[in-house]
Amino acid sequence: MVKKKKGVADGNETSREYNHWEPNHDKPFVECLLELVDQGQIEDGQCKNGVYKELERMMETRIPGCGIKAKPTIATRIRKLKHWFHATMTMKKESGWGWHTVDNHVIVSDDVWKVYVKVFTLIC
Repeated sequence: MVKKKKGVADGNETSREYNHWEPNHDKPFVECLLELVDQGQIEDGQCKNGVYKELERMMETRIPGCGIKAKPTIATRIRKLKHWFHATMTMKKESGWGWHTVDNHVIVSDDVWKVYVKVFTLIC
């Protein structure tokens, strides 16, 4: 969905369009990414030339009127997915963490989680 954002820059009111990522965009986006992996357009987490524009076209086909643009929206979403993937894999490798293969999520005891949150808040 394309929305308008108003702001003030140097005393002049400005308006620019931006894309709002909605939860219903995630599943079709991942499906598009997997399709491009199968086609060899994405290898080892690296996108070949034109992939972002192709994702823009594919998303418009799957969610007509979504208005999602290659840059910055798709590029930002890919960066976020990579960040979440690496964070999840780091957790999974740590002692006390597990993986639920059916539901595809991290499993952790309350004690380990509390230590993780405490350390994480100290870092940030």
